Amino acid sequence: MPFGFQQLRRSGVAATVALGALILAGSGAQAHSPDGVANSDYLYVPNRASADITIIDTSTDQVIGKVGVGNVPHQVAVSASAGALVASNTKDNSLSVIDLDTQQTVATLILDSEPEHMQLSPDGMTLAVGNIAAGTVSLIDLAQNVETARIDGFFQPHNLTWNNEGSLLFAANLGANHISVVDTAKAEIIREIPVGDPQMVAYRGDAADADFQGLINVTRSIDGKLGFAAHGESGQMAVIDLDSGELRKNLSVGERPWRAFATPDGKFMLIPRNGDQTVAVVDAATQETIAVLPGAADMTGVNTDPTGRFAYVISRGDHKLVVLDLAQMRSHGEIALGGSPETGVTAPGSGKLYVALSSSNQVAVIDTATATLTGTIDRVGEEPWGAYMVGAANYCH
Repeated sequence: MPFGFQQLRRSGVAATVALGALILAGSGAQAHSPDGVANSDYLYVPNRASADITIIDTSTDQVIGKVGVGNVPHQVAVSASAGALVASNTKDNSLSVIDLDTQQTVATLILDSEPEHMQLSPDGMTLAVGNIAAGTVSLIDLAQNVETARIDGFFQPHNLTWNNEGSLLFAANLGANHISVVDTAKAEIIREIPVGDPQMVAYRGDAADADFQGLINVTRSIDGKLGFAAHGESGQMAVIDLDSGELRKNLSVGERPWRAFATPDGKFMLIPRNGDQTVAVVDAATQETIAVLPGAADMTGVNTDPTGRFAYVISRGDHKLVVLDLAQMRSHGEIALGGSPETGVTAPGSGKLYVALSSSNQVAVIDTATATLTGTIDRVGEEPWGAYMVGAANYCH
């Protein structure tokens, strides 16, 4: 993570509603067709060092344009419903809202300190944004491009997860051992779900060996009924009922789990364990670990082929992908990469896997059917940090 961890409680659990967020450029977003050409086959890559978003046509794997955004864009959210591409600009404390059809910036919203991770509501019209340094979460109305609420009381809010109805929002606290549950209608925290040992809390350390990790993400099951949240220090993972916001169980998933990743068939949750460089396979129905497979150093993500048979584990530490055969529950080999991989996305149509390589300014292209590197897309921008598409299992780190 580019930002340190600190044990810092933001005072109060309250929302400031209708903040009148500053819109610096353009007018509100217009209606767009979810089936428009700008929404279908395009790959969006945020480049942290060059402050832009690269647009790639996955039918040709060619760069077709770039859109300038704010400094250090961390993540991209793509809403077909709103016809909008949104980038979180961490250094500028802002969001850039881009029209998907025209590829023009229509609004810039000023938020709280260091907005990073974002998640769209089920209807795609509300965006939740974690302001990680401020300990707040912003709710953005993408129909009007305004911040409608700013909710306080988090410990470095990281990834965010909605339930199916959009009534509850679950925030993983990087600097704590609990999940915050938000009532989105009231715009306030209504519950905190503990995960792991309450004494094991992430914080910012000045020592050279300081390395702490709280909660990275609440991963939805494929049907959206359950959430799986791994706690780094304790090696515990909570299973949460996303409809009620209640804890179902805590289970042990091994040393230094990163977060869970769901397979597209809904059968498994895959949890990279950076403590021993392995991957735990959890049965999503029974919530029990059924296999432990080889991993690698500094794993930042897992993607699968469309069938869910092959998993591609991203190793930033070893500059490679570890391929796992989930039908046979064994290793299927490795794919060496020419740069430092960050996160990737599997294209819904073609099944190709795109992985951002931050150190070489490239995007690697993987054929998931044959588990081979078919090429790279060059000069995508400086320090590409991720890859996003409409309708895909997008995630960040």
